Amino acid sequence: MSPRRPSALVEALYRRESLSWGLIGFTLGLVEGATAAVLVKKGYADLGSPQAVNLAVAFVSGAPALSNVVSFLWANLAHGRARVQLMVWLLAAFAVLVGVIGVTPPSSHGLWILVISLIAARVVWAGILTVRASVWTANYPRAVLARITGRLVIITSLGVAVAAILAGYLLEAHPGQVRWLYAAAAATGLAAAWLYRHTRVRREFQLLSAEVEAVGRSEVFSLGILRKILREDPAYRRYMFWLGLFGAGNLMVGAQLVIVFSDHLHLSSTAQIGILAVVPLLSIPLFTPFWARMFDGGHVIEYRARQCWALVAAMLVLILAVFTQWPALLWLGALLLGASTAGSNLGWNLGHSDFASLGKMQQYMGVNVTLTGMRGLVAPPAGVLAYEWLERQTVGGGRYALILPLAMTLAGAFGFNHLKGARTQSPRQTKADP
Repeated sequence: MSPRRPSALVEALYRRESLSWGLIGFTLGLVEGATAAVLVKKGYADLGSPQAVNLAVAFVSGAPALSNVVSFLWANLAHGRARVQLMVWLLAAFAVLVGVIGVTPPSSHGLWILVISLIAARVVWAGILTVRASVWTANYPRAVLARITGRLVIITSLGVAVAAILAGYLLEAHPGQVRWLYAAAAATGLAAAWLYRHTRVRREFQLLSAEVEAVGRSEVFSLGILRKILREDPAYRRYMFWLGLFGAGNLMVGAQLVIVFSDHLHLSSTAQIGILAVVPLLSIPLFTPFWARMFDGGHVIEYRARQCWALVAAMLVLILAVFTQWPALLWLGALLLGASTAGSNLGWNLGHSDFASLGKMQQYMGVNVTLTGMRGLVAPPAGVLAYEWLERQTVGGGRYALILPLAMTLAGAFGFNHLKGARTQSPRQTKADP
């Protein structure tokens, strides 16, 4: 059998966890950035000041990234422990927290209770992502890693898309019934946790032994470990720098678009969720196989140097659509955003595997997610504050704030290509020492 084709064992491991990710995707859909931001903007528009609602939109939009800042705690918790049981508890806790959001009171105080509850749910989801990364790396060989995990990402994305479609419909037709959607999402998440008990980790004893051998039993990940990795691994440090700039622009633009779509283009919640969530999510299955083959074919730096231009193109089209108010461009931008998201998901989940040894996979992923969390804390509120400042200067001027995330993303894209050029001229081993 070709080494680039999944073995029967790998396929069996994939089948065992695929249904769980499809079900939990539906739960995730109600706390995913764009959908949750639209729910806040539309559902609480008359219950607080415009500035407070816009700031809440920023935190909700950035919550998926912001929550990653505590992922080092999850890495410490998972270190040396059986993964499946831990994942079951995390999935169940995530489902319960999503259900709690559905009973948040519709008031100005309820707005901030919702924001805090949503961030709490995303903090637990960050733990799921942290633990999941080591499971996938252990179960699936590098030659087929992106293709197998790409299938799981597709399944999850379809579940998220279904939740987004239902949320958009109910927000327009039956706003009072949205809470029942949260209840259904919580039940689906609990079912996913129950089914995940059947998942297995291939040669888990080797994974746990490698972790203990690499970093001992006491300190697994901390800000000190983060600084140590970035100091001692210059290749990963440079990669993280450009990913930080690129990713900050991506995080910033989401909240800005929700506000501009509502306050300038006056789009319905259905249209907003369609453009920012449904179309991109449904596009992921179309584009993931293409990106997966590209990822499996070389180093993540070479991959990012090509994949990054999809997001630049998506942002250019969406910004042009805002200024021309041409609806067709909005939907084209949504499709390009889906293409970019499909590629970014693979790069974000798996990119660290091209730098770290087996025993340090979780540490390197911890660096990635912690820095992502810092971007999530700063970028979306900064983008909204830039919007508010420009809007105060000139009515309608807030939309020019979209230029800032575009510039940051474009700079990151050039940075990735600079790294690719340097790697081509002086190729060398990028894996960390065990």
